[in-house]
Amino acid sequence: MTAQVSGIQYQRIRAPRGHGESLVTPRPLSPAALVSANRQRFHAAATTSVGRVPFDSLREEARQGIVRLAYDFTQQYRDVGSLPDTSAPLILSGHQPALYHPGVWFKNFLIDRIATNVSGTAINVIVDNDTAPAPSISALSGTPGEPRPARIAYDEPGPQQPWEMTTIHSLEMLRSFSKRTVETFGKFVADPMIVSFWPDVLAAIEAGKPLGQAFSQARNQLEAEFGLNVLDVPLSQLCQTRWFLTMVGGILEEAGRYREIYNACVNEYRMVHGIRSTSHPVPNLGAEGNWIEVPFWMWTEENPRRRPLWIAHKESGIRLSDRGDWHTKLASDGDLVTELQSLRACRVYVRPRALATTTVLRLAASDLFIHGIGGAKYDQVTDEIIRRFYFVQPPQFVTATASALLPIPRPQATEEDLLEIKRKLRDADFNPERVVDEAAINAPDWASLVAQKSDLLENIPTLSEKSSWHRQLQEVNAAMRERITEPVARLRIERDQVAQQLQQESLLASREFPFILFPKDGLRNLLLDLAVKEL
Repeated sequence: MTAQVSGIQYQRIRAPRGHGESLVTPRPLSPAALVSANRQRFHAAATTSVGRVPFDSLREEARQGIVRLAYDFTQQYRDVGSLPDTSAPLILSGHQPALYHPGVWFKNFLIDRIATNVSGTAINVIVDNDTAPAPSISALSGTPGEPRPARIAYDEPGPQQPWEMTTIHSLEMLRSFSKRTVETFGKFVADPMIVSFWPDVLAAIEAGKPLGQAFSQARNQLEAEFGLNVLDVPLSQLCQTRWFLTMVGGILEEAGRYREIYNACVNEYRMVHGIRSTSHPVPNLGAEGNWIEVPFWMWTEENPRRRPLWIAHKESGIRLSDRGDWHTKLASDGDLVTELQSLRACRVYVRPRALATTTVLRLAASDLFIHGIGGAKYDQVTDEIIRRFYFVQPPQFVTATASALLPIPRPQATEEDLLEIKRKLRDADFNPERVVDEAAINAPDWASLVAQKSDLLENIPTLSEKSSWHRQLQEVNAAMRERITEPVARLRIERDQVAQQLQQESLLASREFPFILFPKDGLRNLLLDLAVKEL
């Protein structure tokens, strides 16, 4: 089934469920062809202006800037060799700095392989403007035979804040996290990666890094150990560059037109995909009087809770506000980028929302961007925004994810097994002869009961005698049920056992466990092999 409105197509993308399976589109993956096609689109848009800056000049500045920042950032904690050539293809991906599952991590293995394939540079953007989740991971307790879902905390709960603003509330909990995880989870995997991973996290924290950067640094060091050459860079650092703020300024200057295009594209996506919720894929941008909501978050150091950013163009200049307690005025005759950069000195943070983030990274900084499933679905909206707002043919992207299951023996029971047992138990009420075992068949009066029932079913009477016939049939079935109580009891026990096994399978076969719970060598080999196979 396909439907299309203005370039947005219905698509159903699902993550693979089996161990060692991957999803990569387009397939076959031809990185050189994708990079070449995207560069042709960028070249065709060279004279387009973005925030009053020619597109080709903006891309040149962005490419040099992101490579330098990624190089300097990663060089702080590991040797990354010489500064990469900024004219070579830039292969980007990004995710929040959480302890995510291997399917997310697979993107970094893939961008490394793609970059090697096209003699380019792989960069992972740490999306640290996302709100950090509760400070715990999903795990298992109990035993493989009787697993129970568990949450293991690495810190005390605190206020919901962006990753770049998170601080540690309990160093004691953070330091004991690895030991507590092994104690809880050790019966499932004897050598989880957390044992070697966590000391690097603690070292980064003790060096003064925010929690999200500590997670990312430890993960990137592990990637280097695996032979990957992926540079990391926090989105928060990119947000202070002139090229990034030029893109931001271009949206702010035309906030009304941008909002109209943004909302139209989001509404079309909902219509094509049959979505009724007004919050998916993202909420529409609002308008109140001369105030227009723009696709950015803001917060202050005093109140680090993300709030929507609003803008109003007035004769006295541009006003920014959260439509609450915070507002500021930008000079009408000043350089907008410089004005936006000055907000940081006032301890004000302006950060892009999801669609604006991928718009900037795909359009200004990369030659090829690798998305996960969520980003791939929603970036159909981004594609349309790029077409309509910038009058540019959007660059193609790659969608990638994988599934890795914990190396734990799992029950072999299936849903079909459970359905078959339930069918037999239903037959025990109305067709007892279908569930008997050999002992019941050999019972002295069993054959007589079967014959009586067969005769009744072959001689269904007219309506006037139906009541007597039905009573006789019930009596025969009741007599049969009395003689199969033991096989029915065994079936009920088997039903409960299979149901329990299926529940165990559901827990043990989840693809959502964080990568730190897996054995290092096994997961490394799996993700490397999957990435190599795609090329």
